[in-house]
Amino acid sequence: MSAHTPTRRRTAAAVVATAMTAPLLVAVPAHAAPCKVTKNKHANCNKVVHTPGTGGGGTGTGGGDAGPWEPPAPEGLTPDEAPGVVEVPGGNAPAPAPPATADLVAMAQAAAEFPTPTVHTAPEGKTFVRLRTALWVDGFEDVQTPPITVGAQTIQLVAEPKSVTWNMGEKTFQCADAGTKDGKTCSYTYRKSSASRPGGKYTITATINWDVRWTCEGDDCDSDGGVLPPNPVSSPDTPLVVGEIQTNTGQ
Repeated sequence: MSAHTPTRRRTAAAVVATAMTAPLLVAVPAHAAPCKVTKNKHANCNKVVHTPGTGGGGTGTGGGDAGPWEPPAPEGLTPDEAPGVVEVPGGNAPAPAPPATADLVAMAQAAAEFPTPTVHTAPEGKTFVRLRTALWVDGFEDVQTPPITVGAQTIQLVAEPKSVTWNMGEKTFQCADAGTKDGKTCSYTYRKSSASRPGGKYTITATINWDVRWTCEGDDCDSDGGVLPPNPVSSPDTPLVVGEIQTNTGQ
């Protein structure tokens, strides 16, 4: 046997040992899992995945690094989805469209309160055939509703009384104003007594006819204003007795 044999054996053993241990000196870097968005609209973009075997042991099963701390799963997510979960900003919801001006006008019209006219006659309660009876009403006045503001629109109604329709039980006609106690602008003369009527009375009603317009102010208005159909409001039934004037002639 040669004198160099022990030396060659020691060198070969060293080479084999180096080859066996070399893989253990190569660090395998951790890599990130691809981003994904869960069904709950969360993004998982930073979960670190470690390659087995990078710990202190050769097989990676003992003594190795346990990896980064992972927080508990948020409500609605599985533990697998939880690590590194961040909320995905959804942005602000779009502003709702402003209401149509016509809808606000209808709202103001439904809320408007018009005075109920009250009937007056002179003579009061009883009159006679062929006698001029003066007529007038209360409540013949302008009506202005409170403003209704929604967003950049302010709606208001203004109603103006234009006439009064009188139903005298014997005839129907119109007067251009509220009438007066002296009967100069509105009156009626009965032709027949009320004796044949139910209860021996005529039933009178007065209806005020309003012209209604609306206005709109603000950037969201579809129009600056307009006119609505006339709005009639009637009085309660008012009884009126109409008698015959008796004339006594001497013989």
